[in-house]
Amino acid sequence: MRIDVIDNLEQLEKLRANWDAVYDADPESQFFLSTVYLFKWLARLSYPTVVLAVKPDGDSTDYVAFLPLWIKTKERKSGEMYNVIHMGGNHFADYTGFICRPEWAEQALPALGEKMRQMNWAQLHLQDLRASEHRTALFMKAFRKKDFEIDEQRREIQDNIDISVCPYVRLPNDWDAYLDGKLSANTRQKLRRLLRQMETSTDLRITQPTAETIDRDIDILMGFWSKRWGDKKGVRLAGIIDNNRKMLRHCFDAGALFLPILWRGDKPGGALATYIDHKKKTFLFFITGRDPSFNNPQPGLVLHAHSIRYAIQNGFAEYDFLRGNEDYKYSFGVDERPIKTIVLNTRDKKNLGGKLDLRCLPVVLRRSTQHLRTGALDKAEIGYRHVLAAEPKKTAALYGLARIAAARGEEAEATALYKTLQEVSPDGFEVCFVQGRMLQAQGKIAEAAEAYGQGVEREPDDADVFYDLGQILFSIGLYELAIAAFDVTAELEPDFPDINLTKMKSVKARDRQSPETRARLAESHAAMIARIGKLKSIAKAVARNKPKAEVPLVLEWQQKGPERPFSFSRNAMPTAAAVKSTGQKG
Repeated sequence: MRIDVIDNLEQLEKLRANWDAVYDADPESQFFLSTVYLFKWLARLSYPTVVLAVKPDGDSTDYVAFLPLWIKTKERKSGEMYNVIHMGGNHFADYTGFICRPEWAEQALPALGEKMRQMNWAQLHLQDLRASEHRTALFMKAFRKKDFEIDEQRREIQDNIDISVCPYVRLPNDWDAYLDGKLSANTRQKLRRLLRQMETSTDLRITQPTAETIDRDIDILMGFWSKRWGDKKGVRLAGIIDNNRKMLRHCFDAGALFLPILWRGDKPGGALATYIDHKKKTFLFFITGRDPSFNNPQPGLVLHAHSIRYAIQNGFAEYDFLRGNEDYKYSFGVDERPIKTIVLNTRDKKNLGGKLDLRCLPVVLRRSTQHLRTGALDKAEIGYRHVLAAEPKKTAALYGLARIAAARGEEAEATALYKTLQEVSPDGFEVCFVQGRMLQAQGKIAEAAEAYGQGVEREPDDADVFYDLGQILFSIGLYELAIAAFDVTAELEPDFPDINLTKMKSVKARDRQSPETRARLAESHAAMIARIGKLKSIAKAVARNKPKAEVPLVLEWQQKGPERPFSFSRNAMPTAAAVKSTGQKG
């Protein structure tokens, strides 16, 4: 079998028809693996996403199986980084898995497992996996217990609810058959009574969203839901609501959302959102919310009954309550479907192949740079070396290590890295700044200034460049220029670590500096001041910081009565003519 790694959403979009054909053919596929749902979710993820696509050897152009994944980079206390691979829908979809043409499962699923072993990861999360035992075993063939720690979790309890149990109803083709064959006598009578009440009431009604009302209806649902669960979700609440809003709206636009709202007059009492899988003839109850003061009738019971009846009348075969064995679900005549989570760890807790996944290198670089900025040099070095292990000529990592070597005073190491940078990126700004640091350490201030000037001219938008420049200027007492460099740093990145404290420290040092010292430094570093001072961004910052001309504070004569004859102003003193005209003495 041939397996292609697809990590480009545009490339994935071109496979939509192929994916849909496999989805239709697979008896184990489910909505959270459909292109309607999954492609939208992968596009929203901020993490690198990967799809493993399997096709038979030979001339076949169509894939027969897909495994969607996303990759997270985690960091240990030591600074060592590693990758965790998650299934495509985590942590938003209720189910995850793979899709495969059934006739190819025996070959495709073991091949997917072997491909996973060739990727760079230390932990693999097969979370909320909905797949048959046979398919799971085929995939797991590649992972021997002597090579991996394998933790299989068949129960997951949250708030006394087992979310590894998924109740669902197999729907007959007739509503009365459902009532008579699935429900208890008490529940059957209650649902018939509630629905008759809805049909005969003059003030109760159930609406469905239209293009004009969908945003309002989603707002109603999410408003109810957030009032009920907001405190428990804490800082995650805003992100959850944003994801739900966008996914619900997307599914509505795709014709895959059922969202009835129960009203009494103009007041909504409850809302229930259900995904519609037209291909698998399934309703999937996703989220609900209600006004706690709205009790007659019970919104949840009415809306579930309304939704199940609608599904039966429109030829759907299953009503899926998704994860969680809450008691109320069992009143609807459900069966249970188990899902499970399998977590695999490498024995040494390090990435397979001893390298980070290439797709995560930008994340590692950002974290390493943050460590460098905050003075955590050891952690920064570990991160940069991780990057170079995967990509030996990565300029940003070489530059970061050179900055660390310079900060530690390791001249030989800095020189070696400088030479490598010259080979890898001779025209890059990084070469100039490493050279500037080396020259400055040697006491060659004018030459260092020239190197820094060239670096800024090559890259005028790098905050770290200006921060380093400001630190050099501060170290030799050129505080005005240092303040300007820190100002530019803050303009480029307002959240740059401790930049405001650094600027304040520079301002205090400048104010304590005597005019004689300032003059002496200006004379001894004239070449450096001239070179740095002509850089556009520095020159603008210096001009902004230049003190305004002082105007003496004086009293201005105003004819405002005896209680306020004067006001403070920086205008000219009152004239003798003005004083004389009032008859008062100045």
